[in-house]
Amino acid sequence: MKKDDGRRLTMALQSTEPRAAARIGVVIPYFQRDAGLLQRALSSVAAQEYRPAQVVVVDDGSPRAAIEEITPALREALPGLTVIRRANQGIAHARNVALDALTADVTAVALLDSDDYWERSHLRYAASALSLGGDFFFSNSRVEGKTGDQFQHPSRRRLLSNARPVQGLPGIACWPHSVGELMGAACPFATATVVFQRALMPAIRFPIDFRRAGEDQVVFWALLVRSSVIMYSIEPTLVYGGGGLGAWQKSCFGSPTHLVRLADEIHLRRHVLSTYPVSAGDRQLMQRAIAARRYMALYSALHLLRRRREDTLRELRYLLRSDPMCAASWCVKLPKLVYRWVSGAPITTEWTG
Repeated sequence: MKKDDGRRLTMALQSTEPRAAARIGVVIPYFQRDAGLLQRALSSVAAQEYRPAQVVVVDDGSPRAAIEEITPALREALPGLTVIRRANQGIAHARNVALDALTADVTAVALLDSDDYWERSHLRYAASALSLGGDFFFSNSRVEGKTGDQFQHPSRRRLLSNARPVQGLPGIACWPHSVGELMGAACPFATATVVFQRALMPAIRFPIDFRRAGEDQVVFWALLVRSSVIMYSIEPTLVYGGGGLGAWQKSCFGSPTHLVRLADEIHLRRHVLSTYPVSAGDRQLMQRAIAARRYMALYSALHLLRRRREDTLRELRYLLRSDPMCAASWCVKLPKLVYRWVSGAPITTEWTG
């Protein structure tokens, strides 16, 4: 840990008076076809050791209506439950509608996706962190049915190696370095682990010009640069649920929406580089991530055009409008890609940085 980073963190913690208990509002956008996913997510909220003040579910024109998932038992267990149904406009719109529905007495916002669920301790850890001066909280997570957790991944191990334990809060750590060093080339935590002080950005809105990825990370950067103290749980308190529509996960290589996802991921990194100060090393990481995604977009586009996949031209136009430099980079990369393709050399289909 850098000495000046540690000094700033110590001063921030010492200058923060204990806060009143957080009144947490839970925001859940919902669009699913499978029965039981929202019910499972809400059951995990109802089982929290620290009870939320309000829960808002926004049914984004879901094929399976949210109201079908709300049992009388859930209504009784979550007296602050609000369900809003409206025409499909995307996850960012849905989150914004939920934020608008939070009552004025809610002091903190927790994000949860309808196909994931929390361990019982999640909001207790978050509330404890916020009460002791934390402005932004996130946690470790794991995938349902798999061993290990997300912080064990090589790109996230810095969260363990740089953890500064918070006195009196076992399992909770402070991030002692810059936001740029936390986020690096990729966000190291899951959206559904985040809880933040509402006062950081009272009029917070998720941008709607992202279709498949990145809109949440735009908001996280804005919140994190406003945060004096960032805390997180080493223990996994979120479980990535099996099933669900998972817009990001479903936009894989071979589908036209893969081009949209790559466009959004490039857009996010260009936004960060033009908006926030980042170290030379992190800037290089992000530029490498952009270059890798442009290369992969070329390979993905050629693959889809060969197979005449429907909607390829529409999604290709979205990519080139979002990132006009992509076409220029393709002029340089196309000969190399064709050579590898013809020679049978392996071509990486995902960026994992």
